[in-house]
Amino acid sequence: MPDIHHYYKCFISAIQHKVANRARLANTITDLLAIDKDAVYRRLRGEVTFTFIEMATIAKHLGISLDSIAGIESEQSRPTRVVMTKHLNPTSVDYGMFSDHINVLKLIKDEPDTILMESGNALSYHLFYDYEYLTRLYLLGWSQASSHGDYLRFKEMVIPEQLRTLQKDCCYYARHIKSTHYVWDRMVFLRMVENIKFSAKIRLLNGDDIAALKNELTTLINHLEKLAIRGRHEDTGNEVSFYISDLNLETSYCCIKSENLRISLFKTFLVNSNASFDEEVYNEVSAWIYALRKMSVLISVSGEKTRADFFNTQRKIIDTL
Repeated sequence: MPDIHHYYKCFISAIQHKVANRARLANTITDLLAIDKDAVYRRLRGEVTFTFIEMATIAKHLGISLDSIAGIESEQSRPTRVVMTKHLNPTSVDYGMFSDHINVLKLIKDEPDTILMESGNALSYHLFYDYEYLTRLYLLGWSQASSHGDYLRFKEMVIPEQLRTLQKDCCYYARHIKSTHYVWDRMVFLRMVENIKFSAKIRLLNGDDIAALKNELTTLINHLEKLAIRGRHEDTGNEVSFYISDLNLETSYCCIKSENLRISLFKTFLVNSNASFDEEVYNEVSAWIYALRKMSVLISVSGEKTRADFFNTQRKIIDTL
């Protein structure tokens, strides 16, 4: 059985593989651990060892599996982290979990070849977090089912200002990703409208709430159509593509790629996710989304008739509210 020194060497090798540039690696660890850079270099040379807490902090940030290094995982088993945050009355821990994702987006903000791909039967929070009433609509569904939620009516739901800031930051930094690709189920907006109608029937929404949601849905549709025509975010100029799938998409997958990070997200409980930093998981998720793209219709920049038909159909669906 390998001794502890073998596992430690594997850890050092793993972080050096993630960030090959030694100076950049040292700077990253210095910022993460808030220690002197000389102390970091002593650790990288093996003169001093990282503590377990330091190793865990670095592993979390760089997406390294300590289970994999220790040989705990099987070849076909990969670690994921279930993110179960409280979206109403969040604690400092919840805010920290929200910030984790945004900090990743900040970290890769200026990298040249970043990619975000997402497929699913619901809108990405990278798109709807900019809209307060639509965000509250998703939280309404979450609050009815989650053990962390309360049985509140729509008008009783209050999103703390600190959380709204984080939600908007999520959209802002996502627009800095250089290439974004969304694959939508054709019924993505129909599901939202049906959810609104059902919530109204059980008196969780009133007439004013429905009018506000209808207004935001119309604004969002107009914005998305302009995005599809240009194929780029207006504020950053970065590429964005929309695909419409003729297949029924049963769940939502998202993956983000940068020079040193591979992140996979599996949507759970409407607004939460399972997250994985494992490269094999990323490869599988990205291959899945690429396959869905091949079986879908691109409506960004090209496919003008299909694009116009799709967005006109969504407006008619929204008008039924």
